[in-house]
Parts: sequence; C-alpha cells; structure tokens
Amino acid sequence: MRRIALLALVPLVVAVAPAPASSAPTLPQLGPGVGGFMSDNVTYVGTIPLDSPGVGGRMLKVGDQMRFYVTGLKGLTIYDVTNPALPTPIGFFPFWHAQNEDVDVSDDGNRVIISADGSLLLPVAPTSVGIHVIDTSDPTSPELMGSINSSNHTTTCADPKCEWLYGSSGTIYDARNPAAIVNTNTRWKPNTGSAHALNRDESGLLVSDSNPRFVLDPREDPANPIVIAQGSRTNSKDDSLQHNNVRPNALEWAPREEEEDASLPLRPGELLIGNSESNLNAQCGSLPGGLSTWTMANFDRGTAMTQLDWFLPKVGDYSDGSPPGNALGCSGHWFTYRDGLVAASWYEHGIRIFSVDETSGKIAQIGFFNPVATEAGAAHWVADAQGNEYVYSVDYARGIDIIKFDRSVPPPPQSELDASWAIAAGQAGPLAALERYACRLSLTTG
Repeated sequence: MRRIALLALVPLVVAVAPAPASSAPTLPQLGPGVGGFMSDNVTYVGTIPLDSPGVGGRMLKVGDQMRFYVTGLKGLTIYDVTNPALPTPIGFFPFWHAQNEDVDVSDDGNRVIISADGSLLLPVAPTSVGIHVIDTSDPTSPELMGSINSSNHTTTCADPKCEWLYGSSGTIYDARNPAAIVNTNTRWKPNTGSAHALNRDESGLLVSDSNPRFVLDPREDPANPIVIAQGSRTNSKDDSLQHNNVRPNALEWAPREEEEDASLPLRPGELLIGNSESNLNAQCGSLPGGLSTWTMANFDRGTAMTQLDWFLPKVGDYSDGSPPGNALGCSGHWFTYRDGLVAASWYEHGIRIFSVDETSGKIAQIGFFNPVATEAGAAHWVADAQGNEYVYSVDYARGIDIIKFDRSVPPPPQSELDASWAIAAGQAGPLAALERYACRLSLTTG
C-alpha cells in the first residue's frame, strides 16, 4: 500500500499560458511550479490523482492514526495521513454516487455517513439517492450497513456515534439500527428556506448553514433539538447560499455574566466562521460566495448571531488584479480552520489561506495555492508530529493536492495577492461545470 501512495504522489505538470498583455499584473516571483502558482509561504508537496473527481472529506484522529475519509464519484477512500507528506490508502469502498461532496464520520471512526441527492447520475447509479451508513470499524474493509431512499444534499451526524442524522432537507433520521433507518417525520428547522449543511462543534451543539442560521442543542434529545439562537446575514453583498461553518474553541466557551452585553472583544467559543456559495457565477463582482465571520456572544440567552467581517473578491479587468470572469464561478466552497488560520477552497482560484482574529473576527488573506487549471472543492488542515502544517485540497479535476504551509514565512504583499486571483480565469473543466449545475438544480428543486 505504501508503494501505491508513493506512485500516487506524483507531480502534476501544467502548461503555462503565454504572458498576458503589458497592462495586466505580472507575477515575476511566482513562476508556476509543478503544482501551480503559490505564495512563498506555501510549498507544493504532490498530487494524488486517484480520487478525481472528488470533493468531500473529513480529517479524524483515531487512536494514534490520523485518517482522511474522502468521498468522490467512485466511492469512499480512507487514507492514513499520520505523515501528511506521505499518505497511505488503507481502505476503499466502491460506491458510485453523486453528488459526491458529502461525508460525515462518527467520533470513533466506526461509521461513515454518505448522502446523495440524485442530481447527476440517478439514471445509471441508484445509490445517487439516499442516506447510506457504512461500517468502517475495520478501515481496510468498509461495508454498507444500511440505506434509506431519502434525498439530501448533505447529512450531518447529530451525535458522536452518528446514530441520529440531520439532513439538509430539514428532516431528522433515526439510524440507531442502520439496517432500518427511520424517517422520524420531525424537523430540525422550520419548513421554509433552503439549507446546505450543519456543523457539530466540539461541545455537541449544531450550527446550521441556512438563512437564518440556527444554533441547535441536540444533546439531550436529538429527535427534538432545542433552538437556542438564530441570526441572518447582514451584508447585502453576501446573499448567496450559506455553505458551511466552523465554531473554534467551542469547549472553552463560558457564558457571560447576565449584566454583560455582547460587545467585542470576542471570547473563546463566541466566534463563528462561515461562508457562502454562488454556483455558475462567472463574475467575482456579481455577489460571489465568500468567507464571513459572525459573533455568537450571548447566544445562550437567545441573542441573534450577526456578521462581523467578510471577504469577497471583486470584479475587475485584470489591470487591478481582480478576475473579470470564470467558467465554473467565483465562489468559496468547503473550508477548515486551525489555530487562527482558514484554508478555503475557491473553485477556479485553488486554495486560499486567511488569518482570522479570534477577538474581532477580522479576515485577512495571507497565502494561496492556485493551479493553472483547478476545480477546488474542499480544503482540510492536518499536521505532522513535529507540528508542520499541511492542507489537503480535494479537487474535481486533479484529485487531491497536498501543500505545506509555513507560518514563519511572511505573507505576500497585497499586490501579489490581488494578482493571484487573475491567474487561471476561465480554466475550469467541463465536469466541474456539470457538477455545479447539478448542485444548483438540486438546491432549487429540492
């Protein structure tokens, strides 16, 4: 298996387009390596092409082993990424399905939940509809435990064992007996508005990706979660689909005193990081999906969550460093967080690294990895035993890109960051366009 990993980690050589006209921004210090263009604080490690096309993933430490569970069009792959620079595939479950961006894993690694909404492959792949529970207690030999024919774009575990499942449709499912999953006909959200996903934080609370967002407490009775607070986006420039979220330091949260208001600075567990998604949006200035921060101060008393800051690339004409158009769209997608840094996938603009101030919510871009042709779908942090930090980028076109990020290297100047957004405009492949069209269709119709 290690030989397979070594063979899979091959550089992806890309063709470089001729230099743009003299009016366009130039990146003389950013010659493309075998992986693409990148800032000085990013090093390209390699690419695993086996999981293309794929987009969903979860990092989870099980015992002494760090695992990466990846879902793609062809099925589920489990990697040992304890050494992130040399991932080893340890298990594969063939499971042809679409859309393939959703995967959730129980805290012990014994169950994987995959849901599919049937948008793309239903005529030829019946597993493209339903919620599917896979036994991964032996990661080298995953087995299907049970399914329910219920369409959900994503499904989230509401408890550590993944026995209660919340679908993006708003429905709650009882999966204590995975051979006979039950649609409880109860809902975690009102019967209005769309939802894309939910995130269960370390404390066991759930925050929904919907408008409004809800803070849910399923810990006492996952069949009937308590709505603690909610909040709507306040930035009219960020009115796209709410996509996913992270609540850092949830275990460190403590309620404020009753007489205290919800003013800044934020305290541990009060910051929420979210993003939005805009499909088939060719221009960055036409309400693209972007990164945002929210305050959750006094959420325990029902105080509404509100937006603090947001990052949206703007439309441009190359001369100002902003991309004027894209094939797949200008939007963020799945992101993860680690110790003050966000790694976010950004469609045709690869992986973008941001710093986020945990007390104010201020966002600043500090790095990037942009292959010349990329359809980035998800970014996942992982570190080795020495604390070296890596990002795994699950990409529709390329498979899995692996980069190393060095915090000790100063971030690039703003001019370089601006110019980086124009590197690969219009380079998305046809499969990505079909995937995102199917995503929009599924969210519009169901």
